[in-house]
Amino acid sequence: MIIEREWKSGDVVELELPMHIYKNRWYENSVSVERGPITYALKMKEEVTRVKNDKDPIEYGNYYDEIRSSSAWNYGLIETPDNKLSEQYKVEKTGVVSNYPWNLQSSPIAIKTKGKRIPSWQVYNEMAGPIPYSFVYGIETAPEEEITLVPYGCTSLRISQFPIVQGR
Repeated sequence: MIIEREWKSGDVVELELPMHIYKNRWYENSVSVERGPITYALKMKEEVTRVKNDKDPIEYGNYYDEIRSSSAWNYGLIETPDNKLSEQYKVEKTGVVSNYPWNLQSSPIAIKTKGKRIPSWQVYNEMAGPIPYSFVYGIETAPEEEITLVPYGCTSLRISQFPIVQGR
């Protein structure tokens, strides 16, 4: 495309490329949600605690930040055929404009979808435990609820590979 016109100071050209939501399969038949070149992760509350480093401050500094979440993280995504992804995953522009968009507060875009908590997927060794295999028959799940996914780079705690569970 060629734009032929008289340009003035302050003119802006905005190019919006079409991006479609797609999913990739990973370990234990889990899926990641992607849109264009960006992988999305679950939006969780991030609570930062500064911890004094008494063990090896010369090599790694006097302190480090420990990040934990008080919000739920153990969600499975509802099984959705590839041709219905745009119905299940709704892209929302947040309206936030920032010189540094790579944190939860400044994320310029989010995806809303439905998920179900998997109570048996628990913390193990201070981390998310092993991911459950998708479609384990009889796996206990909580009711569907809306969850938000944000660009992976906006998160410090990341769940970006999700088990797939049956809807309703």
